[in-house]
Amino acid sequence: MLGIITYAVVTVLFFGSNICGLTSLLLPKWLVFESPRPYRTITNYGLFKKCSSLNEEGCRAFPLDEYGDCDEEFFCQEWNAASVDMILASIVGGVTLFYLIYVLFGETTQREDAWKYITGSIVLMSLLQISTISMIAHLYDKSDRFYYGVKFDVSFMIASGSAAFNFMLACIIFIVGYKSSNVYEPIEPLE
Repeated sequence: MLGIITYAVVTVLFFGSNICGLTSLLLPKWLVFESPRPYRTITNYGLFKKCSSLNEEGCRAFPLDEYGDCDEEFFCQEWNAASVDMILASIVGGVTLFYLIYVLFGETTQREDAWKYITGSIVLMSLLQISTISMIAHLYDKSDRFYYGVKFDVSFMIASGSAAFNFMLACIIFIVGYKSSNVYEPIEPLE
């Protein structure tokens, strides 16, 4: 059984990772295009917005069919699927965080098997984040929309770090939980 200190450390670490995941979800900086000087323009692509220094309104929803964003076959479907996966990862992360807090302040009997559920939900969150990262990387590599000069930006890096950290955290919780659950209990001799 994992102790209360272990669950407290896991809760703090996972809280930080979850904040990184939420930041990458909301910050419109997955991909960036910077044109060279002297006419410098910056276009940021987020999961839900496209922000450009050329637009008077600054940011607009992305991708939209009316702006020709969906002219390329399956572009919008894949971009929207990446967005949905990141939203699902954030929901799983929020539920996991609440469960961690519940286990942390709960009874000792609740901590006995909680590591199994926590490990599973953190792995699920990590896989959803990896799915989002993979789809954005695929579109970056294959789409004609992202030509020379487009680079991965802050949200992509934060999501990648969060996914890797979550996966390592889940592995550590699994190893520690598995080793601590197999406690040797001596058998009482028969009389």
